[in-house]
Amino acid sequence: MSKLNTLMFDCSGVIIDDLYTVWNANSDAYEAFGFKRFETLEEFKEKFKLPIPEFHRCSGIPEDRVDEVEKGFKQFYPKYFFHVKIFPEVKDVLEELKRKRISLSIVSNIPNLFLREHLQEFKIANYFDVITSQEDCNEQKPSPKSLLVTLEKLKARPEESAYVGDMEEDVIAGKRANVYTIAISRAGSYHPSWRLKKQNPDYFISSLYELLSLF
Repeated sequence: MSKLNTLMFDCSGVIIDDLYTVWNANSDAYEAFGFKRFETLEEFKEKFKLPIPEFHRCSGIPEDRVDEVEKGFKQFYPKYFFHVKIFPEVKDVLEELKRKRISLSIVSNIPNLFLREHLQEFKIANYFDVITSQEDCNEQKPSPKSLLVTLEKLKARPEESAYVGDMEEDVIAGKRANVYTIAISRAGSYHPSWRLKKQNPDYFISSLYELLSLF
């Protein structure tokens, strides 16, 4: 990866640990609209997938109720804001990558308002040249569109770029965008290592510190 000059990050499960918050906000939304909540975090992780509408449909939400459930999620999400944490190595790694003159960006399905609030709260927004959120693209991963939109904004070449994600759909989207794929698996990740590995990412890591040895 010696030619790498652009690094794109998913946010949830990669930069911030928001798994508990997303689980509870979805569960509250389901319960509010008369559907069964996810009783355990493991049950939620087993079912969670992208795109979000597909996740809801596979969880038993009728097609005509998907939009209102997703609106409910956005209403309940701030209730659990205080549970969101930044992974401990993030700032050190971002600082070192910037020192190496690597262009950094976020490509996330988090709604723009919440995403930017998190990045500002943890004082890391300024590390990123481009921030692509849910509203910035009309297709969600595993579609590569959000990655391609970001590459275009950065004027970056796919063969000199990589995407770091913690879900199967991140790896699939990265491959479809023809960038290097880096899968990360740790306690706060959304998908377990076996699900990531079956998509054959180019690199598999358990800490962002490992990025520093890749180039």
